[in-house]
Amino acid sequence: MKCKLSIQEKLKDLRIEKGLFLQELSEQTGISRASLGNYETDDYKEISHKAIITLADFYGVTSDYLLGLTENREQHLFPIDEIGLDDETIDLLKSGKLNVRLICEMIKHPDFINFLSDMEIYVDNLAGMQFRNINKMIEQTRVRLQNKGISDEDHYMKTLEAATISEDNYFNNLLGNDVVKIAKDIRDAHSKNPETGDTTTPVDDILDSCLPCKQVDNVPHTKCKR
Repeated sequence: MKCKLSIQEKLKDLRIEKGLFLQELSEQTGISRASLGNYETDDYKEISHKAIITLADFYGVTSDYLLGLTENREQHLFPIDEIGLDDETIDLLKSGKLNVRLICEMIKHPDFINFLSDMEIYVDNLAGMQFRNINKMIEQTRVRLQNKGISDEDHYMKTLEAATISEDNYFNNLLGNDVVKIAKDIRDAHSKNPETGDTTTPVDDILDSCLPCKQVDNVPHTKCKR
């Protein structure tokens, strides 16, 4: 998966976000249409310093963002401790060991807040007491029925047993579903990225290159093209 956008990709994305054609952008920035088109070409590297400043000002981003020195479009001047990151976390984010862009995509996903809320409930054991209370009530009911001679094989007894809640299993499913939903949406968003793996395999290509093979009575199968 591609972690950073190139300057060419950023310029194209910014223009599309503005809803502008190259000619319209040229008229508003004073940069020729041909030059703007070249700037968005993957293999084009010669972008003047003046053009970078002009386009950065026009799009409301920093020159550092266009040049790939930062992934932040805006310059944020505030103490880092205001967002609650400790030194160890900051060092880890700066180490290059993590895909920070992917982390950002996860955080911005609309369901990420729900995931954190579910995580907080689990980590802080906020639902644990309720689970234990329910399970104790179920167990007491089963004991009373057992004392009355009701067999454990009884349908109602089995129903009570099935109603017992495993806190770990419950949150494994809940948190797992949260993460899978977020990951799937991000994967779908990356599906058109050239660095994303193909959905087809070499076997698919081989099969697609074959002529339809049909067995009709005693007629041999049609052979595949070589």
